[in-house]
Amino acid sequence: MNTELINEFYLLQQSRSNAKYLEILDDKICAPLQKANSKVTSWMYKRGTMLMKLEKKAQMRMGKLRKKLLSY
Repeated sequence: MNTELINEFYLLQQSRSNAKYLEILDDKICAPLQKANSKVTSWMYKRGTMLMKLEKKAQMRMGKLRKKLLSY
């Protein structure tokens, strides 16, 4: 009986430390990584959108220049 109680106490301590470890892992590592990932993703999306708009404007201008300069 005494050995069973000691084993149960040991298992309880292990489960608590595991939960605490997982909580610390989530707070210290996972949450900052998720924030950084969302910032980088947002930045890449905005930059890509901007570059696509610039490309569209450049193509339109090139088309107008071709019509003006290359018309015979």
